[in-house]
Amino acid sequence: MNDVIKGKNVSDAWIQATNHLLQNGREEYNLVVEIENPTQDDIEIRRQFNKILSNMNDQSIETVANTIFPYGIWSKSDNRFNLYDRFIKVYPILRKVQENNKGTYFGRLVQWSYGTEKCFNQVEHTIFKLRREKQNGRGIRVMYEMSIYDPVLDLNNQMGFPCMSFISVKIRKGFLDLTAIYRNQYFVQKAYGNFLGLGRLLDFIAKESGYEVGKLTCIATHADLGQIKPKSNYLKMVEICSNQEQVELNFDS
Repeated sequence: MNDVIKGKNVSDAWIQATNHLLQNGREEYNLVVEIENPTQDDIEIRRQFNKILSNMNDQSIETVANTIFPYGIWSKSDNRFNLYDRFIKVYPILRKVQENNKGTYFGRLVQWSYGTEKCFNQVEHTIFKLRREKQNGRGIRVMYEMSIYDPVLDLNNQMGFPCMSFISVKIRKGFLDLTAIYRNQYFVQKAYGNFLGLGRLLDFIAKESGYEVGKLTCIATHADLGQIKPKSNYLKMVEICSNQEQVELNFDS
């Protein structure tokens, strides 16, 4: 049976899932994390964990989240079409960064087949179908899918982008639920930002299509704690995840 972590919000889900990995060998297959309120998190926990990430020279939570949904651009946009236009203008610049040479998550969502005549906005088409369904009321709840993994571009990938493969949106009694599939997910370096970004993406799609925000579910087909060095950062993270309780675990300094 797969382990299912159920959190009240982003912070709670991340703490529970990370603590689970800390106590169960640091990795697991098919770890399911379900977040009841994916647009909410504890700012103080985020601040504390961002300090640890900074100490390890890793990306901040917000930086990771913005690869999935560019919250800063959205906050300065007049509407969703303005968001798309503003993002598309900066996307070529983002792709010049070596780690983005195959795109970003939001780029794959709104510029699928980038650079070709078949370039396609999956997010907008999903919103279109959801709005149409709300108007027609036909009861079709399960046709709202978006791909990240590209079988041509990613054919020979071993590690790195994209770790998230697929997004599925479902209608549930006036709410929208979002499920994301990860082929690999690092819980120290990425998961908090992944949850935050996906929650913001769900909030955007729900509001633009006229639904309420439902649950976020992330399925890590391989969940990995990731690197936590030096030992001082490890102990600080353990303190956050164990609610100040001492946890005795093996650590390779």
